[in-house]
Amino acid sequence: MRTVEEFEKETAKCQKPMSDYSRIIVETDEKSPKTLAVITDDDCETVEGLRVRFMPTYKD
Repeated sequence: MRTVEEFEKETAKCQKPMSDYSRIIVETDEKSPKTLAVITDDDCETVEGLRVRFMPTYKD
């Protein structure tokens, strides 16, 4: 299983925009999960102590 750090490195040069999702919900892995973040294509909200960085796509 890969770590978050490994996945970040693997995708560092990814320029393909996500287009199949309306939003991403980040949750804890518990029986009753807690929402940590909700991310849309142009906005996000997180619980205190987390941050989300939006990475733009660049045209060659």
